[in-house]
Amino acid sequence: MKEFLKTKTVTYNLMSFTGFKALFLFSLLAESPKSYKEINEHFANHPYLKEEISIDTLRVYINSLERIGCKIERTKKSEGSKYVLLNSPFELKITDEQINSVAKVYKSISKNIGVEDLIYLESFLYKLADFSKNEKYKDTLQNISLLNGIDKKLIKDLLNECLHKHTIILKYNSPNSGIKNIEVQADKLEFTNNKLYIYGTSYEYNKYSCYLVSRIIEIAATEINAHIEKPEEMEVIYKLRLPVNEVVLQENEEVTALDDKYTTVKIKNSNKFFITQRILSFGDKCTVISPQDYKEEIINTLKCMAEVYGND
Repeated sequence: MKEFLKTKTVTYNLMSFTGFKALFLFSLLAESPKSYKEINEHFANHPYLKEEISIDTLRVYINSLERIGCKIERTKKSEGSKYVLLNSPFELKITDEQINSVAKVYKSISKNIGVEDLIYLESFLYKLADFSKNEKYKDTLQNISLLNGIDKKLIKDLLNECLHKHTIILKYNSPNSGIKNIEVQADKLEFTNNKLYIYGTSYEYNKYSCYLVSRIIEIAATEINAHIEKPEEMEVIYKLRLPVNEVVLQENEEVTALDDKYTTVKIKNSNKFFITQRILSFGDKCTVISPQDYKEEIINTLKCMAEVYGND
């Protein structure tokens, strides 16, 4: 301690090397199985150890680890003669009850955070899985993950394109027309019905559209300076039989009037489909006020739906 306080440097004389080497060996095997040659290379390249160890010395360290509860085996020569850490007293124990709790917390948090934060959350949860031998934990994460099966690098690239509102070309696997290139001015990434979409203005149709991220093969090209002229937006006024504190507005909506029972909302979007989807989502609690032609269109849509259900 006196030497450390004087020099502020860790030296050979300040360390219990028998204990340290055993812990260093543990860290190597916890990372992955390793052969005697690989272990020696790590010992020789360590900034403090800088020396190889004999096979007998290695057995001493393995015996020390086994005395504290580790189980280490050596694979066959045909498998590389590698030392494998099968389990240890430091292994993270996750019970089925805790797995269910993690799933509930994930589902709750994922509803209220952005895509970028969700990537960090999943990364943390999967790191815990790496320290646990409970395979059910990792399977559960994959089953509840909103990002499962989607390339994380692609998501991060799309987030960057949306941040800068770049015009990009998506190589897209369309369910109707197969693989095609779609030019779009990126706006945002959002979840809808637990599926991740990229929203933006379509160059081909000059309207606001969305595309399922899981169907994007790659970003085929990026034109940083390109800009699509903003399409004309449709404006609809609708009334909800709900108090304002029960209404969660979208970014393209604003309240125009309210009282104790009703909330009147104005919505703007260049894509009529998105507006209709929003109107119908409220069921019988919503009435379209204007424009008149769109109101009649909604009425006809509802009549057609009633006929379909009536026939069934």
